[in-house]
Amino acid sequence: MQDDMQEQDFVILIVDDIAKNIQLLGKILDNRGYEVVAATKGNQVLKAARNHDPDLILLDIMMPEKSGFEVCEELKADEDLAEIPVIFLTARSDEEDIIKGLNLGGADYVTKPFNSGELLARIDTHLSLKNARDRIIRQREKLQQLSKTREKLYSIIAHDLKGALFGISGLAEVVDHKLRDQPVDEETKDNIKRVSHSLTVANSILENLLAWARLQTDKLKMNPETFSLSEEIDKNVQLLQTLARQKQVEIQLELDNENITVEADKQMLSTIIRNLLANAIKFSSAGDKVILEVTSTDSRIRLSVQDEGVGMPAEVQEHIFNPDDRPKRPGTDKESGTGLGLLLCKEFIEAHNGEIRVESEVGQGTDFQFVIPQ
Repeated sequence: MQDDMQEQDFVILIVDDIAKNIQLLGKILDNRGYEVVAATKGNQVLKAARNHDPDLILLDIMMPEKSGFEVCEELKADEDLAEIPVIFLTARSDEEDIIKGLNLGGADYVTKPFNSGELLARIDTHLSLKNARDRIIRQREKLQQLSKTREKLYSIIAHDLKGALFGISGLAEVVDHKLRDQPVDEETKDNIKRVSHSLTVANSILENLLAWARLQTDKLKMNPETFSLSEEIDKNVQLLQTLARQKQVEIQLELDNENITVEADKQMLSTIIRNLLANAIKFSSAGDKVILEVTSTDSRIRLSVQDEGVGMPAEVQEHIFNPDDRPKRPGTDKESGTGLGLLLCKEFIEAHNGEIRVESEVGQGTDFQFVIPQ
């Protein structure tokens, strides 16, 4: 254990009112390679601890003016000194004294006369524990700093990149509108469609990445509210309608009620609907239908997104919601993706105490269904 700590110079504070005891302990510790500082009175300990920042304190109990018990109590009440391990070193061996010392926050209790080998072993153990704890604290602080840096990066992405995409999307719509009734060659029309399609996909990927990032840093909180699910479905269908038309895919709605209301997190539910629809369009071909079906009761909402696309083999279905092994399959037009969309769906649905499942067959299409309680 001592070998594991050789790279670090430990400071040990000896507190004893008898000079000979300090000399004896100091020699033992010095031979071990420890740096030694000393205090001969209880009322000197806090000042010495602040000045020398010891890694461990050997504290005598029987001292004039202020006992070791009182000193330990003061140390543990001080926020800056409380984590320093204290080993009581005393001739008092009553069980009551031992229990009192440990209850006050002492790390250990060694009685005089002590065996130097045993004392060094106990010192090594507590220094090793302190060293490990300090490393953990430093790593935690480093992770917290990295987390702050990451959150700042996400904020920049959210603000700047989303703004840039929105601006480009607006310009693409203006160009498309102006050229709609103009004699434009097919290649130009196709290029405009590709720009619009790429922007829709890029925006969807960005939204998913930001939502996933907030989820991983516990920054994404549930904000339940009562709203029209029908309206939210319409908004997402309109958002993806251009993408569907470009692939000649028809989106069909089958709602058992034209005005379905739900109490849920609106942003999360919108993300679920958008991702399931986008996923269905991605794996559909020209002439296929995507059917979004909703049934509601007093106790639950069931939403299904079915497509007539390429489907999935069983081995892909097994890993579709696995964050460590999620499949990344290109769409029918070679569309790429991050694989985060379905993971977000699962996380958000489970946050609503719901569940999601998938049924699929290669060449026959896929049906994603989820249920959330009302």
